[in-house]
Amino acid sequence: MLSYYPGLTAQQQQRFLFNALLLFSVLGVAIVSLAWLGRSFFWNYVVHREQLQFYALFLIYLGLNFPSFLIENHLVLQQRGWAILRYGILSFGIQLLAMVLPVLLGWDFVYSFYGLIGVGAARLLYLATLVGVTGSIQFDFRLIRNWVNLALPLILYAILGGLLPAFDGWLVGYLFEGDEEMFAVFRYGAQELPLALALTNAFSNVMVVEVAADIKRALPLIKARSLRLFHLLFPLSILLMLLSPLLFPLIFNADFSKSVPVFQVYLFVIISRLVFSSTLMIGLKANSTLTWIGGLELLVNIGCSFYLGQKLGLVGIALGTLIAFSFEKVMQCIYLSRKHGISPKEYLDFRWFFGYSALLLCAFLLS
Repeated sequence: MLSYYPGLTAQQQQRFLFNALLLFSVLGVAIVSLAWLGRSFFWNYVVHREQLQFYALFLIYLGLNFPSFLIENHLVLQQRGWAILRYGILSFGIQLLAMVLPVLLGWDFVYSFYGLIGVGAARLLYLATLVGVTGSIQFDFRLIRNWVNLALPLILYAILGGLLPAFDGWLVGYLFEGDEEMFAVFRYGAQELPLALALTNAFSNVMVVEVAADIKRALPLIKARSLRLFHLLFPLSILLMLLSPLLFPLIFNADFSKSVPVFQVYLFVIISRLVFSSTLMIGLKANSTLTWIGGLELLVNIGCSFYLGQKLGLVGIALGTLIAFSFEKVMQCIYLSRKHGISPKEYLDFRWFFGYSALLLCAFLLS
């Protein structure tokens, strides 16, 4: 959505906002319908229960809430950053109250679901208001078709990305079959720097719009603004690298000291997170290539994690994931350089990047 919208004419942009709402509403209804019609299969074979309480109410909430995933992107496209912050605080604050307040008051739990349904309806109404102000109510099948064709590789890319942690969890169970302690140790350790994923994804989403609008203007913007993230996230990673042997026993308990080496390896993932090559590829609509690289990344992760897991245990599995993340970024940078003539130096401050990476490595060796 963020890469497709800037390339449209003003009239197409207005129609697109309405058609996006229409498509997501239809998808929401389709998902709810399938979930209701297939409820017996879901209950018996997925959650292994005769039925789920409040299932119908949850589906109503799901159907109302599904289109609201468009709200943040809608506000990004309108360059209303502070509105996103206000919406996030208000929307999720009210959602928390809707869930917790009825329980604190001693009411039946069903009222929490009524509250969630109310939140979902309010979000949908807010989105409809946004579309009513900036959009044009006119169905355009071609806009939807082109958008879906552009999005399909990214959907597959997201699925491939979700398989990485799923495979790691399966591999721990395979290599340490029956040892629940090792699985818990890995899960507590296999965490990236807190807030890093949220901050880098948010930055990437905003920059995708800039890349799609004007690649030449976007490159120096990404280089300059990503440097701010360097100065925030690298020092935090270095500090956590040094303090994690002390913090894990304090936050959890002494048994989870075994998680520290896994966590320290995962801290190195911040190096690849701060290379915004995928942002450029999405903005340039190179989604199919991005997906192919994502598939190769998964294969690298499977091979390296399986081999290193047998040699080094849990740390080896974490190293395999780190190698796969790094491989993906290297391949993306090579593609951008060869296909589009974009050197990494144009969107990455090498001096600070490699300097901070070296300090992170030194912190690891010291700890």
